[in-house]
Amino acid sequence: MKNLIDNSLITVDLDRCTLCNACVNDCVARLFYIDSNTLNVCDEFEEACISCGHCVAVCPVDAIKLKGYDSHETKSLEDTYKTEDIPDFDSFYKLVLKRRSIRQFKEKAIPKELIDKLLDLARFSPTGSNSENIYYTIITDKEIVAKISNIITIKVKRFAETLEDLKGREIVKARMSNEEFKLAIENLPKTKRILKTIENGVDFWCWEGELILIHGDLAIGGISTNSALAAAHLMLAAETLGLGTCSLGYLTFHANQSDTIKQLINLPKNHEVGYSLTMGYPKVKYKRVPPRKALRAQWL
Repeated sequence: MKNLIDNSLITVDLDRCTLCNACVNDCVARLFYIDSNTLNVCDEFEEACISCGHCVAVCPVDAIKLKGYDSHETKSLEDTYKTEDIPDFDSFYKLVLKRRSIRQFKEKAIPKELIDKLLDLARFSPTGSNSENIYYTIITDKEIVAKISNIITIKVKRFAETLEDLKGREIVKARMSNEEFKLAIENLPKTKRILKTIENGVDFWCWEGELILIHGDLAIGGISTNSALAAAHLMLAAETLGLGTCSLGYLTFHANQSDTIKQLINLPKNHEVGYSLTMGYPKVKYKRVPPRKALRAQWL
């Protein structure tokens, strides 16, 4: 019979444990300790452990297993890749500089297996307190994309018309903070230009691409940060597959405000969209890296 620590979250094979202190030192909650020449866990373990897997990753003899996860995903880093497989800084830097926000796509569907690869990679992006409060809605149906864009256009057009009416403007002002109202008025000419662009046949909101909306449970929180981290991983990885992406802030906003869009995308109850992006095969090729503002940083 094996000598184990066994609770609802982990199992530890004490016969394999070498008492190296790796898990003791790496657990941020300090839930492991060694006493009487044996590894132990604190009484509060099941309440305090967030299943981050650091103990699994750091154990040199693979003595610790997380419950509730696919055990086949626990792989030795040495077996998974060689050091030379990791991009060096210069290669990664070039990838970051190469990425552009793409708003022109070929009429070519993205194979499902490529999207699956990107989503699988994004699963491993960090989340606050290891909440893993990340869900994805993928929209490849161009009719649904067109419906979403049309809904946003109608809402934005109504808002612009209200701002142009003196009585309507007073109603909007009463519902907004001073800063929000000021920004809305300043952006009105830009909004009208966008609407004119849409009248000329441009899908300004979704760019006729395939959509990925990243969302999470409001009761757990951390949605905007976790979604942005996942999106950053996904968008950079898309470059390596010959795909282009573009962030869709307008879609994120309206997906959270419009019940019609929520129903259209089947957003789970009590979920909030934290990030949206469009994706496809680029129809445009950029020749150079545009300049950016000088680094603004302070050192203390």
